[in-house]
Amino acid sequence: MSDQIAEGFSASTNDQRHGEFRNSGQNSDRPSRAPIAVGARFRMSALGAARSPRLAKKEGIIVGCSRLNCSIRVLFNGSKSPMSLHRDYVEQLISEPE
Repeated sequence: MSDQIAEGFSASTNDQRHGEFRNSGQNSDRPSRAPIAVGARFRMSALGAARSPRLAKKEGIIVGCSRLNCSIRVLFNGSKSPMSLHRDYVEQLISEPE
């Protein structure tokens, strides 16, 4: 009997966690997120520069998605391995046609 109660409790706890995560990215005060293209050049945004001053002037390439929904994998110029950054810390550079 206690096993059934424990299973029911863990399932409801997981549902609550996932529900909060899904709703956390849907704040009305945030602008809608533009899609980020893999392979595109980027630089740190103003928010990213404020939160990570050591990375403020760096640029690089977006190499993929992270396991987390709100993060992306980036490779800074001169780095050997990629790192995960929050999407709000990155702004995509627009390439000019030649």
